[in-house]
Amino acid sequence: MRVPCLWVIAAGCALALLALLASMAAEGDQLIATVGKPAIVTVPPKPDSFTAGSSAPRVVVHVTGYQPPQQGSVRGVVKVQKPDGTEQEIGTFGVFPDTAFKADSSRSRAYSFALPKELLTGAVKLKVEIVPDRAQATGEGAQLEVGRAEIQ
Repeated sequence: MRVPCLWVIAAGCALALLALLASMAAEGDQLIATVGKPAIVTVPPKPDSFTAGSSAPRVVVHVTGYQPPQQGSVRGVVKVQKPDGTEQEIGTFGVFPDTAFKADSSRSRAYSFALPKELLTGAVKLKVEIVPDRAQATGEGAQLEVGRAEIQ
């Protein structure tokens, strides 16, 4: 009778570990964005969460760190990679107040964007870029750290 019980415990532990791994960024993701070098985040799929009548899915990007540029201001631009390899911009955000911060994942700043349903066929790859707000600005010194992203 002990063997079946051990199998149930082992299966439960394996499922818990898989859930934890799925919530973490994919290996090889670049989680720090600078001007000219975007952060890349792979978001695990949640296909069972959406039905034909449900509201539009959203992707939530959790920012855990920010360093403003030496001069001027910047904004974050979020793009999603489509199945054909092209990218589609789904939103922009600005960090307010425009001051440096570093936080753990429980105190991250969250930014939410509508995600086209047709892109929910599997894992979603996001690109978070930093761009200067003005044409004359360079955004030099700006840095944005993405803790994670999730589909809701």
